[in-house]
Amino acid sequence: MPFSCDNQPFPEVVGKIERVKKHVPSLARPLVCLPNIHPKAGLESPPQFVAATKDIIVPQLTAPAMNCGMSLYKTNLTRYDFSEEFLNDFATRLRAGVHPWIGKWKTALQWLGLYTRPATVYDLTEGELKNIFLNGAPAAFTRYQLASSDDANMEYGGCVLSEEEKKKINLKHLVPRSAWINARHEMGYNFGGNHFLEIQYIEKILDKETASTWGLREDQIVLFYHGGGGHATYHLGRYFGRREKNTRFEKLILFWLKFFFHFTSWNGIRNFGACWRAYFSRTPFPGTPLHTEEGKRLMQSIKIALNYGYAFRAALLRRINDALPKGSASFLWDAAHNSIMEETIGNGQFIVHRQDAIRVFDGKPVMIAGFNTLSYLGVGSETDSSLRSATPSAGKTIGRFKEEGKSKEDPQHHMIISKRKEKELKKVPLQSPEGLFAVTNELEQAGIVRPVAYLRPLATIKGH
Repeated sequence: MPFSCDNQPFPEVVGKIERVKKHVPSLARPLVCLPNIHPKAGLESPPQFVAATKDIIVPQLTAPAMNCGMSLYKTNLTRYDFSEEFLNDFATRLRAGVHPWIGKWKTALQWLGLYTRPATVYDLTEGELKNIFLNGAPAAFTRYQLASSDDANMEYGGCVLSEEEKKKINLKHLVPRSAWINARHEMGYNFGGNHFLEIQYIEKILDKETASTWGLREDQIVLFYHGGGGHATYHLGRYFGRREKNTRFEKLILFWLKFFFHFTSWNGIRNFGACWRAYFSRTPFPGTPLHTEEGKRLMQSIKIALNYGYAFRAALLRRINDALPKGSASFLWDAAHNSIMEETIGNGQFIVHRQDAIRVFDGKPVMIAGFNTLSYLGVGSETDSSLRSATPSAGKTIGRFKEEGKSKEDPQHHMIISKRKEKELKKVPLQSPEGLFAVTNELEQAGIVRPVAYLRPLATIKGH
């Protein structure tokens, strides 16, 4: 079977796969290990991994921050518009609308209502936040005065709740105080950790017809973003689960915050056993039946988190357009790579859990990020053997190829890095793209993607 999880080369990945098989009896399809699967500390299942269950939600089969994802924004600029001056101007404008870091103590005082952080033009009112939880990206398009037609360039239109589902949601039972407070701030800004905003240009088009349909041409500047989710998804993922990705101190604080959140209502007391097993138990990979009262509540929390993530990256589009020294940007495509969704595959209905894996749609873009080398843009084809999924990044494979001497430094190309805490720009040489091709070739051979274009990085913006 393509992308089988048998015979994986990394012992850490093998160990995590074996734990999944042992502790998740509800698995209903073969597990999928995509190209570029790799170990990562703090996660119960490995990145680039997909699992499908029958009527059981298992949050630990994906990352705690729902709807971290990928966006590709196209512009009306070309690479000849780019310069170090352009980058400095763009980065300065982008960072001008960001809150100063307030730290743990002020965060705690804010939670207690004893501190209010200064507002920016990108912050949300409580009413706007509610609208975004229910309506996702379309609500953000209204809030940030973006073209409403852009929702056609996001998976699910940037909203995963039906009108009927919205009527049944009580946000007071789903959103903890931490999320109500923090999720209104820093919308659209997150370049920390392995998240980035990269300025690239289209170096080579391989499918001219598709590229033309998407409004792309060679030398055109695009912006590739990895990130999103934001504060709301961080808190929702941790209140509705017990996750490894926290320190002991964080777990202690979270225990009591979660306890009061879940068990100070009649519904929480009535469903004490189900809540405890799902969100407090040390049992590996606890599963919650979808069609129970707590299962419906858990799925609601997942869907409002997904909606917030789509809105988060719409807010970034607003920031980009405000910051560009010239020109404008719009969505080419936006997709989550951490998600839990009900989907029909073949003749069955499953709950598909994607950990650092994107949903593939027929005829829609598939973006695969490189790391210090080319990135890839393809057109997707739904394939059941991969649970209609693809990898969003080839970074670990590219790094491994470099370490093993299978790729080399590319003396003709370099990339400029702009970090918030460093005044000087840093130039780094690019790598040859063998690692990227190793990943994309597997996906192409399986019929999941067809190449449309290669993207060459010019600069990366990093830092909170």
